[in-house]
Amino acid sequence: MPSRMPILPPRHKKLRKTLGTLSVSLIACLGAGNAWAQALFQPPGPNLTYGDVTHGMRAQSASTNPAAAAADMARQDDAVGSGTIVSAAAGIEYGNIQEIWDFYDRVFGAYEPSDGDFDYPGQLPETKPPGGIDLGEIWDSLDPDIQDELDAIADEVARQAAVLALITTEGYGKAWIATNAPFVFSRPRWGGAWTMELHWSGTTRAFGLAEAIEFDREQARQSIQDWFDTEVANRPGTLQVGGQVFLLIDALGNVRFSLQNDSAMVFKATQLLTASTGYSRAAWSNDAGTLFVGGEAHLHDMRLSGIGVRFGDMTDSEELFEQIRDADYERDTRVSFDAGVIWVADTYQLGAQLTNLFEPDFQFPQIDLDPFSNEVIIGQLEQGRTYTMERQLKLEASLFGEDRKWSWHLGLDANAATDPVGNDFQWLTLSGGLNTGKWWLPNMRLGYRQNLAGTEKSYASLGLTMFRFVNFDVASSLDTTTIDGRKLPEGLMLSLGFQVNW
Repeated sequence: MPSRMPILPPRHKKLRKTLGTLSVSLIACLGAGNAWAQALFQPPGPNLTYGDVTHGMRAQSASTNPAAAAADMARQDDAVGSGTIVSAAAGIEYGNIQEIWDFYDRVFGAYEPSDGDFDYPGQLPETKPPGGIDLGEIWDSLDPDIQDELDAIADEVARQAAVLALITTEGYGKAWIATNAPFVFSRPRWGGAWTMELHWSGTTRAFGLAEAIEFDREQARQSIQDWFDTEVANRPGTLQVGGQVFLLIDALGNVRFSLQNDSAMVFKATQLLTASTGYSRAAWSNDAGTLFVGGEAHLHDMRLSGIGVRFGDMTDSEELFEQIRDADYERDTRVSFDAGVIWVADTYQLGAQLTNLFEPDFQFPQIDLDPFSNEVIIGQLEQGRTYTMERQLKLEASLFGEDRKWSWHLGLDANAATDPVGNDFQWLTLSGGLNTGKWWLPNMRLGYRQNLAGTEKSYASLGLTMFRFVNFDVASSLDTTTIDGRKLPEGLMLSLGFQVNW
């Protein structure tokens, strides 16, 4: 069983909500332990800026195309050589909902719990979502023959449906932490270069599933009419005004709005410890350039966790944090294989790699489905139990100056794939680098990333190599949201690493 990360005490609730998605995700990441696999989210080290391309930084290039190690050695005219790098990275990404956890806390109260106990659910006017109606005022003046009052209830249902749509598209958060340690070895008698890699990271995601709200205006009108026609002493405290819509009336005449609905929050976490070994060499050469080929085998030890909680079964986001902390993990071990080719000329190179040739799959633990009755929501929860490392074709192209002080790179995922926590990714990267050739003057790189699938977010990145062995890279989303009154990027990633070549 993995170690547990204590949640923040209640006195820090406001801080947690301000941090939003970072809090929910990193609690699980840090408590989960080890995991990293290429392209689960973003690569660590200089590849955070460069992308999955062969850029000439010996050991770090070896973490991309399996043919890169031999190509980099040949480019640097190294008959004998080796290199290593150790990188640590972390990142967050979240949707465009202002004050996301305060938002969720206001929403939870509108939903009936799965046990049917109406003691606490239902939204009072002061806790309704922004723009919601004051049902108490409506009820005080309600005449069942006045169509305008029925329209007001229908409008509130429409607002709740809009909230669900927003939660489905923007109410998510994701975080990851990672370390990466590739090693490159080359000797003339080997005919090429060998690589060995160790990786670990944790990736988490929290997101919403929405069940459509059913509302029948005629049923609502008739229910309200019947309620008024009933003697005061016999009027029920729960009034169904639609297929899933209820009005709750207490002894003081306060009216609450409640939904019988299976909309839910889902949390997924993955841990993956990977050991890899690969070999690359020159396969063919002429006056125009040289073709390099390579392959890499991976042994994956993956742990997966997932929970699903109905909105109505949570009073606030504190309960979600507690369930995340106590989540169990399923463990699977699988093997995968990557293959790659690179054509290297004097001032340019072209490459391609095919990842996850065998497409191994892994299983999440069974989510407790007893609280759920909606078949669509149950199907969505069941569908996400299996994660498959999908086969993906990655293409790259680079231009170099004659003195190789500057370079330009293009990377493209030819097809979309899905990461373990359910996000689709298909990255397009554009990057450039400057090698100053001086130990005291940092090498610099700039990059741009666009996810062509899934969230479709874009990032700008900057990286420096200082004193020839210290790498620092940062990437920031070009999309922004507001948290605690401050405009912040919807994604942020940092990486720090150390490299040695000899």
